[in-house]
Amino acid sequence: MGAAARSHAAAACAGSGGSGWLLPIQALLALAVWALGHTDPLAAPLATGLVALAIAFLSASQDVVIDAYRIEILADDEQGAGAGATQLGYRIGLLAAGAGAIALSDFASWSLVFSALAALAAVNLVVTLLAPEPQRTGDAPDTAVLPLAERLRSAVVEPFRDFARRAHWPAILAFVLLYKFGDALSGGMANPFYVELGYSGSEIAAIAKVFGIWATIVGGLVGGIVVARYGTVPTLAVGGVLQASTNLLFAALALRGHDLGWLTLAIAADNLAGGLASAAFVAYLSSLCAAAYTATQYALLTSLMAVGMRVFAASGGWLAEQLGWVWFWGGSALLALPGLLLLWWLQRQGVTRAPAAVQEAGAG
Repeated sequence: MGAAARSHAAAACAGSGGSGWLLPIQALLALAVWALGHTDPLAAPLATGLVALAIAFLSASQDVVIDAYRIEILADDEQGAGAGATQLGYRIGLLAAGAGAIALSDFASWSLVFSALAALAAVNLVVTLLAPEPQRTGDAPDTAVLPLAERLRSAVVEPFRDFARRAHWPAILAFVLLYKFGDALSGGMANPFYVELGYSGSEIAAIAKVFGIWATIVGGLVGGIVVARYGTVPTLAVGGVLQASTNLLFAALALRGHDLGWLTLAIAADNLAGGLASAAFVAYLSSLCAAAYTATQYALLTSLMAVGMRVFAASGGWLAEQLGWVWFWGGSALLALPGLLLLWWLQRQGVTRAPAAVQEAGAG
């Protein structure tokens, strides 16, 4: 999801009625997905682009509101399970909109494919109607009754000001930026790597896409369980080490060449580790958010992570060309060290979550 769309969505949705925002957003999103299937990018590229832009904005808005809802509705000891459920739903959605849509296109037109995806998106309306509304914290302003300038200040300025008052907040942001540094750099080069080793499109689709997504789902569920049992910071540390270690399997694969068994092993291990680390990371980002500003602060953190991952990934091709595949994968494993060192330092400083006074503001 685009970082800019996520930031604008946070400004629109933060502190403005909780899960009630989901109904109109999800209805419009389902309509936009349906509309995309009924545009012709060759005959009307502008219309197709505008609908795609609407989908990006609405899906970012949905993400922001759902993340804020999850943080508000769950107790601290339930955030790990909530993060795992978030990863589960996201990956199932990827399967449906990716492999599922492509498979359906062999038997139906693209307009029918997008109509089916729109119908799946509309199912969320039923779930939203059944979901309980989170309790508003006592000190959280009711922005719906405020003038526009005050609403913007409450939704945008105050959440940033609150975060900037935290102890060691630059180090927290640096950790958010660097935790998935190596993973972002190497992940963008996976497909070119597979192609250069001679794997066919069907082999890549079956192992890297379908099997790989299920491995990520399992990793996310395991991550949620581990967070609930052992805590967020230990799981982040284990996940960071595992993410780095599994890159070494791809270095070994570069030496072995075309080997389906080794490819399956490397992808399974990497996606399991990535799913576990992602669940812990989502739980960690959730714990950093103040109760009154969940949407904007979570959007700030995830946007920073997304921008960082895209910036880091941009240099992957050049590095692979300069170093060769074996050293590229080995070097990407070492890039986990800055994030892990920052995590260790933040834990020693006792700033691995929002201050208790901020979390409990307005609890009454």
